[in-house]
Amino acid sequence: MKEKIKKIIYTLRHKKAFLKVEKQLTGKNTLRGYLHDSDKLLLYLFCFWMNVKDIHKFHRKMNRHHVKNNLKKTTNDLIETIIDWECARLTKPDKPLNAYDTLMKFYPDYKKIYLPIIKKYLPYQVKERE
Repeated sequence: MKEKIKKIIYTLRHKKAFLKVEKQLTGKNTLRGYLHDSDKLLLYLFCFWMNVKDIHKFHRKMNRHHVKNNLKKTTNDLIETIIDWECARLTKPDKPLNAYDTLMKFYPDYKKIYLPIIKKYLPYQVKERE
């Protein structure tokens, strides 16, 4: 349970940063922003039979803002992904990259999908001519 409490605190910090970045980039906070990663909090609190690793896997599989889960994504899902990448560096020491660098390092095969969103919301991050 101690590990789950640490993850709850970690996730709450991330949610706060998500709302801040969402407001900066889009000019408003949305219901989607307020609900971002809330499923993880509920799983940490109520699914005592699941360990942290299983919760993380389940979350990535079931949420459209994660890239490699084969769920159909809307433009809002893509924006949520970019905000997620951008704010992760603000609260997650293990994830220091900005949105553009995250795309280029971990998801270069998805440039065609995500780079236009980054160019729109974070154009100063784009380091090369695409």
